[in-house]
Amino acid sequence: MAEMKGKFISLACSLLETKPDAKAAALTSVKHMTGKEWNELDPEGWYDTRVLESVFKAIMDHTSPLLGWAAIKVIGRGVYPTIQSTVGLPTHLTSPVEFVKFEAQGFLDNHRGADVVPRKIIKAEPGMVVMEAPSPGYNCSFIEGVYEGILIMCDIRNGKVKQSRCVTKGDPTCEYVIAW
Repeated sequence: MAEMKGKFISLACSLLETKPDAKAAALTSVKHMTGKEWNELDPEGWYDTRVLESVFKAIMDHTSPLLGWAAIKVIGRGVYPTIQSTVGLPTHLTSPVEFVKFEAQGFLDNHRGADVVPRKIIKAEPGMVVMEAPSPGYNCSFIEGVYEGILIMCDIRNGKVKQSRCVTKGDPTCEYVIAW
């Protein structure tokens, strides 16, 4: 079982205002699974990653697949601004390569359990990083959004993140190409 910090579940719930049916289903699921309202979760407390996946499932069940995928990516883009506002980010992070390397450790800091697999940098060079990054029990588009958010934090607006391999498509791992 994998667990993650509550702040990411709360982030996901807070961004559902434009999807009322998905929001109602997600909030009911969070309450059922944790015994707490989404805004009562301890930001630094540990919760099963299935709670976040239940929020993503509510999104997918109450929108079209394309809109659901996009909504989950938007939630992922909010991860690093959330980290910035809760525990802060080191000031030495300035380039996408530095941020992506930092994300690999940050992932381990914000997840725990036997299903959590450390990130593996396959390639890192100016203009591109290839990262092996399986998701421990939740939708992969969230991770795409995390990497897109990193590029945005680095003031890169024309960057691209593409998932080149995915366990849900039968691959042995998930892999992302982050280019700018």
